[in-house]
Amino acid sequence: MKFKMFSGDSSDVIVASVNQWLAGEPGRVTIRHTETKLTPTDTGTGAAVLLFSVWYEDEA
Repeated sequence: MKFKMFSGDSSDVIVASVNQWLAGEPGRVTIRHTETKLTPTDTGTGAAVLLFSVWYEDEA
């Protein structure tokens, strides 16, 4: 099993990154588990980063 993590300041950024990654894979990718987490980066302003983790197997 492999692991890949994406981060960004919005879900649109994450979706674009995941789609770009999947399009560049030479074979089929079987996603086994995903996890999304919002991580504060500045408690004063409320700024945060979105983390999206993917556990997968490639069938290349």
